Amino acid sequence: MKRLFFLVLALVLMAPQAWAENKKVTIDIKDMTCSLCVISINKALRSTDGVIKAKASLKTHQAEVIVPEGFDNQALLTAISRTGYSGEIQGVVSAP
Repeated sequence: MKRLFFLVLALVLMAPQAWAENKKVTIDIKDMTCSLCVISINKALRSTDGVIKAKASLKTHQAEVIVPEGFDNQALLTAISRTGYSGEIQGVVSAP
């Protein structure tokens, strides 16, 4: 019985790592000039279904977004365009 308990416990602790495959999408954003621009973009990205984490930067004029593997990157660009800015995917890598 103890073996079964420890086996189940080990599976529960290790399983989320095996299931959770995420990617980091880096997006170049044009025409950001102030901190309110960043706030608007962050709010739009974070309210997009499926987004795990999003952070825009005025310094780099980019946003880094963590989403599940298989997520449609076009949804991120659409969210950005709704704020009045335009974005372009610069890169996609596996998220740690």
